[in-house]
Amino acid sequence: MNPDVKQALLAYLDAVALSEPIQAQLWQEAGITLTQLSVLRQLRQGPQPAGRLGHAVGLSPTTITRVLDRLEAKALVSRRRDREDRRCVDIHLAPQGQLLLGGVKVIRGSDLHRAVESMTSQERGQLTTALRRLIERAQATSNLTAGEAPLAELTTRP
Repeated sequence: MNPDVKQALLAYLDAVALSEPIQAQLWQEAGITLTQLSVLRQLRQGPQPAGRLGHAVGLSPTTITRVLDRLEAKALVSRRRDREDRRCVDIHLAPQGQLLLGGVKVIRGSDLHRAVESMTSQERGQLTTALRRLIERAQATSNLTAGEAPLAELTTRP
């Protein structure tokens, strides 16, 4: 594996670990995961079919179905059939989901929040651009292609 690629992936894994305290607080306060929060945030843009919603948040069809099942069980989203084409089902943000989004402030005041705040405007812009580019490229590629290293190889430090 290219050393630059390995270092970038290790840095990403280190960055992901920064979300663990946020995830724990989110679970304690609201009983949802960061993935579920991401789905709810995406639904703020309006109702969407599950496939489009899954693609927007980077989840497979199977995974988005499971996430939606859990959110629906908590009355945070609802599924509604299209009146004109009953085969189409849109996912809607339920009023309880909207309330939850308005009340969840787990990132504000976190170590991660303070670290981003301490960056210059230019650094925040570069970080935002790089992260969005990573997300777009990850969504555009398949999960695992021939020749890529498994996660275990990435987590072994030199």
